[in-house]
Amino acid sequence: MNNTEPFERLAIHDCLCNFQSAFDLLDWQLMEQCLWPELHVDYSSFRNDPPRFMTRAEYIALRKAALSELTMQHSFTNLFVTLTLDQASAKCNYMILRFRTDVCTSDVDFFHSYGRYFFDLKKYEGEWRIWGIKQQLVANYGNLELHPGIIKKNN
Repeated sequence: MNNTEPFERLAIHDCLCNFQSAFDLLDWQLMEQCLWPELHVDYSSFRNDPPRFMTRAEYIALRKAALSELTMQHSFTNLFVTLTLDQASAKCNYMILRFRTDVCTSDVDFFHSYGRYFFDLKKYEGEWRIWGIKQQLVANYGNLELHPGIIKKNN
């Protein structure tokens, strides 16, 4: 490990924290600062969408449309980062709590997800940015209808 590697790992950790906080705060400008101008996304284990490339603006617009009416709490654990010269990969476990309102009073007021994230990052204008996102769902719990971005899988 060289002397700069711990700082690079911390910067990647901060990028991922900001990315997940952007969802919770509905801070789409913060999310923009975390993403590469074009990124590859794979939410196929969560939706019927096939993996594909999209612009940062399209990614943010889709999340904004699906999530702006929810109160959320994104958390991740067990972060592992692998660095190369100008790129990095990161994997972690995640827990996403979603609530219809600030006060959850019944089973129809929440929808939670648990799984693993895989991120690819590169530096953009000197800062680590996410250019690849893969979500590997382990389980959902609650009211699926609460999240309009979910497309029920065809069995």
